Amino acid sequence: MASERSKRQSNIELLRIVAACGVIILHYNNPLIGGGYGTVEDGSINQAIMTFFETVFICAVNLYVLISGYFMRNSTKRDLIKPIELLAQLVVFELVFCLIKELPKGEGLSFKTVLNYFTPSYWFVFVYIALYLISPYINLVWAHLSESGKKTLLIIWIGLFSGYSIVADLISDDDKSGVSTIGLFGSQAGYTIVNFVLMYLLGCYLRDREEKGKKTGTGKLALLLVLNVAAIFGWTYLEKIITGDVINNTAAWNYDNPLVITEAVIVFLIFSNMKLGSSKVINKLATASFPAYLIHINLLEYCGIETYVRENPALLTAHILGSTVVIYLISFVIFLIYDLITKPLFSLITKRWTNRTYSV
Repeated sequence: MASERSKRQSNIELLRIVAACGVIILHYNNPLIGGGYGTVEDGSINQAIMTFFETVFICAVNLYVLISGYFMRNSTKRDLIKPIELLAQLVVFELVFCLIKELPKGEGLSFKTVLNYFTPSYWFVFVYIALYLISPYINLVWAHLSESGKKTLLIIWIGLFSGYSIVADLISDDDKSGVSTIGLFGSQAGYTIVNFVLMYLLGCYLRDREEKGKKTGTGKLALLLVLNVAAIFGWTYLEKIITGDVINNTAAWNYDNPLVITEAVIVFLIFSNMKLGSSKVINKLATASFPAYLIHINLLEYCGIETYVRENPALLTAHILGSTVVIYLISFVIFLIYDLITKPLFSLITKRWTNRTYSV
């Protein structure tokens, strides 16, 4: 993993930062986390602004996984210290915030209270670790496929687990209809290992494409991105009109939606065309992309979101962007402190645990 990181350029590191900020914005809007959609006036300009941001950044999680496939495609080894580090960050950050928030209430700490700080918002951690552990076997299969075989695999996977699954979700009123190719509960909006494997494979494919010298111009990609965003945005409002449901309950924002998957690919290609060289500032800031995912949920409640979604549109826009930047920077500082404290411990574990890697 260290050798893979050393090859990463600042354009992709910048994309990691953008993806992390995208997740913050998605949770800013989330009615159960940040509260945005739970408070904004239905049909208002502010709701449209939030929906635009949601549409632009709904590919953020897919981007994380795609980037992993792009960089880990050639690796046949996995270091077990990596998932332990991720879980350690989750445990430490959430326990600290749990203690800070709950102890002053004087009500004590129950198991359920502590558990609520870990689930379900951090589903990504566990599914990503599962993908990380099985990815060498995915790489092995990918490496032994011909070019046509790789394309066939992607077509089948996209057709079964993206195209068909989104149609099945749209035509079925019951999550337990049993017609989905993913599971009894439908596609689960793409919050599954199935969609993660798809994005990982697309990352592998884009790495192959780059090594063969294939490139799409940034101008064409920008146009495709505008059309793609417009399609998702239009789908959102069309579904709201047809179903009469709340705007945020839409299949347009499912992670396995073909348009959301395409958006991630287009955004990745745009950033891969950038020539930023190696920027120490960007690379350093990017180290907080995963910690920001873990930390930001605990900070959103202090942003006054319920107030700002009722302010004028310009102020709301500024608040969304400003809150996102501030939260990311706070997360970065917290991670620096965490890293300073835990780095000696993990260095010791790394030296003592000599058989922690496996390969295929």
